[in-house]
Amino acid sequence: MADAPPALVVASNRGPVSWQRRDGQLRPKRGFGGLVTALGGVLQREPGTWVSVALDHADREVAAEHGATAFEEDADGGRYRLRLLDVGDRYEPYYNEVANRLLWFTLHELWAAPFEPPGTGWRGPWEDGYLPVNAEVGRAVAAEADADRSEVLLQDYHLCTAGESVREALPEAAILHYLHTPWVEPSYLARLPDEMTARILRGLLAADVVAFSSPQWTRAFRRCAIEHVGAAADGDALLFEGRRVAVDWFALGVDEGSLAESAASGETVAAGDDLDAEIDGRLLLLRVDRTDLSKNILRGLLAYEVLLEQHPQLRGRVWHYGHLNPSRQGVAEYQTYLEACEEAAARIKERFGESTCTLFVGDDYPRAVAALQRYDVLLTNPVMDGTNLVAKEGPVLNRRDGALVLSPRAGAADLMGEGALVINPYDVEAQAAALHAALTMSADERAARADLLRRAARIGAPEDWLAAQRVALRDAVSRRGVPS
Repeated sequence: MADAPPALVVASNRGPVSWQRRDGQLRPKRGFGGLVTALGGVLQREPGTWVSVALDHADREVAAEHGATAFEEDADGGRYRLRLLDVGDRYEPYYNEVANRLLWFTLHELWAAPFEPPGTGWRGPWEDGYLPVNAEVGRAVAAEADADRSEVLLQDYHLCTAGESVREALPEAAILHYLHTPWVEPSYLARLPDEMTARILRGLLAADVVAFSSPQWTRAFRRCAIEHVGAAADGDALLFEGRRVAVDWFALGVDEGSLAESAASGETVAAGDDLDAEIDGRLLLLRVDRTDLSKNILRGLLAYEVLLEQHPQLRGRVWHYGHLNPSRQGVAEYQTYLEACEEAAARIKERFGESTCTLFVGDDYPRAVAALQRYDVLLTNPVMDGTNLVAKEGPVLNRRDGALVLSPRAGAADLMGEGALVINPYDVEAQAAALHAALTMSADERAARADLLRRAARIGAPEDWLAAQRVALRDAVSRRGVPS
């Protein structure tokens, strides 16, 4: 008798395991982050498969070894059933041209109108890259699923149209699509070509549940579905082509166990000793981010510059350390943006002293954890951000009752806003004022706010986050065909 099909099928661009060649062999390594913690954890306890796309040469070697079949892999104490898809030359247009430029820039409101988006050159990458890769992922998911007992969890903006292929192959499949990005209002989504907008929305509405990390994104999505493809409102859900689609949000909190393990590691302790020497008794103003345009790093630097201009007594007493992980440097706009940030930091150092500001650009997780333990103020000011886990990880790791200066456009603000100093991410003067307030805040206020932040950050631990989604999916499936 053949093995029973898996009960859970996850699909994402990046899988839970990557491979590196060492000593002539490909060695598996488990990925980091709340997604791998939550979804990978449940796949250790119950049957399931994770479908993903081959990202690099090592991935492609593994995919070629196993062909179009699922396989099992051990990585860092976990065992995963994987299906890895090598999409060949379609990867570049799918990933860099459509997902990471057209979609990412739109969903984070990064276009510089009236010049961008240009409206040309999109059809080839869309039709020859994004759509066929999504269709291939959808077919692989359907092949691993069973309509009667599987739950399909599609992840993020890379796979907006994959749900159509799953639904076509398995009309009764239970499908949830989680968007880790923000969502925009109908007028901003209309900056994409109409054909693309409609296909994206129809693809997402193929799910039983469309999920986000903040209620502000759910409201925007509902308005887009109603205005652009004619969905009808049914309370917080949508009615579309004879089906009811739930639209909900699920807060993702910190993985305390993983953070504690990282904080206690020898690498983090050593990095902390180095940072203590660099801080040298000063106040630490910190940001930990990817070098993404949406993170608003440049305006944060400008706010720090204004702070030192307006409050000369702080010169020499504050160190602004930016711990930046390089992101999408294959996209020209990202290269230009990082150069602008580095130029601003150089100008600040020239004006106020070489030790006033440091931008570290690299991949050093232990140093990031050590810095989060030590900040006096954490600046998290994105123009738009789906969740922003750093705003939650920081307060849990921090040992100094550090203050948080936070943008309301970060998904984390829905829970963290009460304890944070909330600022307009476009207003540099307001950010400078908030930084001053945070740096000069009384110890009692710092402690009270830090307690609120820690409590809020623990809401929605990865396992709870996933469990809540599965409850919502089962509820949505149970309500099929039941009049509202």
